[in-house]
Amino acid sequence: MPPGGNLDVQARAFTSIAEKILGKPFVIMNKPGASGMIGGLAGAQAPADGHTLTIGTPAIINSVEWEIVNGRKPPFTMQNDFAPIASYSLSPGILIVNADSPWKTLADFVRDVKAKPDFYAYSTFGRFSGSHVSTLALTRAAGLNCRHVPVSGGASATASLLGKHVDFSTQFPTMVLPLVEGKKVRGLATLSQKRCKFLPEVPTAKEQGFEAEAYGWASLMVPKRTPEKVVQKLRDVARIVSKDKDFINIMENSGNEVDFMTGDELMKFWNSQSENIRKIMTEIQIEEGKSK
Repeated sequence: MPPGGNLDVQARAFTSIAEKILGKPFVIMNKPGASGMIGGLAGAQAPADGHTLTIGTPAIINSVEWEIVNGRKPPFTMQNDFAPIASYSLSPGILIVNADSPWKTLADFVRDVKAKPDFYAYSTFGRFSGSHVSTLALTRAAGLNCRHVPVSGGASATASLLGKHVDFSTQFPTMVLPLVEGKKVRGLATLSQKRCKFLPEVPTAKEQGFEAEAYGWASLMVPKRTPEKVVQKLRDVARIVSKDKDFINIMENSGNEVDFMTGDELMKFWNSQSENIRKIMTEIQIEEGKSK
């Protein structure tokens, strides 16, 4: 995660409370690159003493599954090389268009995009990033073919939309909220089981007839061989932090929904995320192979 980014903000919010509980300082080490794989590998190889925690994200799972689908062995997987401590953030993807777009509903959008395959374009912050996978979840559920325009980050992806270089984008609440409040974009669908608490006026894709879910999330993990006693202590700390009012305020003020999962529940979530992205990537590989 790069310094100053959303994950960095979340990590600093978490550690500011955890430090008070444990009475020990935390040091944030930013190791961006390769869609989280560089930081993930460093975490997997760290001493298993509970002093090094790694933030697991969709980007890491996406990168790992891409390697597997392409017949390569990834350097690590979250399920095999880490013990889950707890998740503390879960935010849905939001399909957005410019405020002056003729598309007022998801039905409008699907009708027009389906009528012109490969005509409309969308921006994301990289191939198989959270933004890309979120878009794929919806377009594949709706049977749409669109052009992908990957750029360097969430800010650049939304700038491409605002500049009308692309027709739509799927981003997360931290990026979408200021744009909705500034009346620069319109939300057409929330890709989650329930409506986003920050954008209750935007209906879910499921409400509108499409089974599409995609989330941005963050979870803490330690090397797999970490002693269970240490793992449990860290889970207890994470549970306290997740209920802390100051932590919740910091998270929600930056557009992040606090969501606590731990242990087997979190591992089950990781597995479901891996299965979903593996299915999408496998289908894409098959389609790309046919087109060659």
